[in-house]
Amino acid sequence: MAKRTVTTPSGEVWQVRRLWAPRLKGERVWSRVRRRTRRVGRRSGELADAPDPGCAGDLLDDLAIAAVVVLVVLFVVLVGIPLLVALLDLVVIALLTLLGVVARVVFRRPWVIEATDGGATRRTWRIAGWRASREAVDHIAGALAHGHPPPTGYEMSNRPGAAPGDG
Repeated sequence: MAKRTVTTPSGEVWQVRRLWAPRLKGERVWSRVRRRTRRVGRRSGELADAPDPGCAGDLLDDLAIAAVVVLVVLFVVLVGIPLLVALLDLVVIALLTLLGVVARVVFRRPWVIEATDGGATRRTWRIAGWRASREAVDHIAGALAHGHPPPTGYEMSNRPGAAPGDG
């Protein structure tokens, strides 16, 4: 992944990276997964009336069987179903990530390059192409490391489809 942390000669620390999902606005994918899995509600159902066992045997055996059944049902409701929902969410996120990368490659959507100094300063550029965006991250990080300000517009001169930055 194209991500570089650079310290300028004046001591500022900049992070230059390629954003996978710029629409998340700083929120990480895993925090979204954790938040969604916490929302899975726990519902408790009412137990139906059990039929009269008659002369079915020892009362302790019946109570042990009932306790095991209740524990299994509680385990399935409180652990099994939320686990399946979380796994389904992970599969959906993985498929959407794969489709997003394929769409960027096939339709040549530009990657968003972001440079932040840890404070309020944030600069972004749109660069089409995986290799061109990696080179842009290296170029911007190199410029910052040598004491130059982040470029206002960035364009790869020998790469087709590279777009100037929105600075």
